Amino acid sequence: MDIKITKKDLILAILAGELAAWLSFSILKNLKVFDMLAERGIGAIGFSVFWILFVPAGALVGLSFFYFLAKYKDRIGFFELGKYGIIGVLNTFLNAGVYNLLIFATDIASGITLDIFFVVAFAITVTNSFLWNKFWAFAEKEMENVKTEAAKFFSISAVVASINAVILHTIVNIIGAPVGIEPKVWANVALGFTIITAFLGNFFSYKYIVFPVKK
Repeated sequence: MDIKITKKDLILAILAGELAAWLSFSILKNLKVFDMLAERGIGAIGFSVFWILFVPAGALVGLSFFYFLAKYKDRIGFFELGKYGIIGVLNTFLNAGVYNLLIFATDIASGITLDIFFVVAFAITVTNSFLWNKFWAFAEKEMENVKTEAAKFFSISAVVASINAVILHTIVNIIGAPVGIEPKVWANVALGFTIITAFLGNFFSYKYIVFPVKK
């Protein structure tokens, strides 16, 4: 299979990185990153400008790395993994951004309400994820099977999300925040544990079940 990087790939990588950067601000706020930077003499505006330039630049570097790896190995899967990784970062920040925005707006960081926040964030993120993965990561542009693909995509995503919801609920509501760690910070620590499960479980399922290469 001919492996090419196009102008569209570069534009979408930049767009995904830019969106991820902006979505991350509510997370950085809840994690008190701006407060820690201020203690070190780093202003919020200066850091914000750097961040919204750094993240999309990082997305371009990451995409280029996986493109050259795919060319060297002659395996399109590496390029797909690079695109999926960028989408994964965007989805992570979208999911965590919605999650943290709800925490910030309600000042609730535990209990069943937090589980509901997780579900709301998942519903928004999985819809975004389907569109990006179908039309970019796995370059599946045909529309005749879109209903079947969507059913498989949302079903697999729901299973992975259910596993992650159990992990998050266990860490936040059963184990609980250790002494000295704020509930909002601990809620984000718990969310972090779900990223690896989501990344690996979803990638291989999407590639081989939802958007398999047509022979």
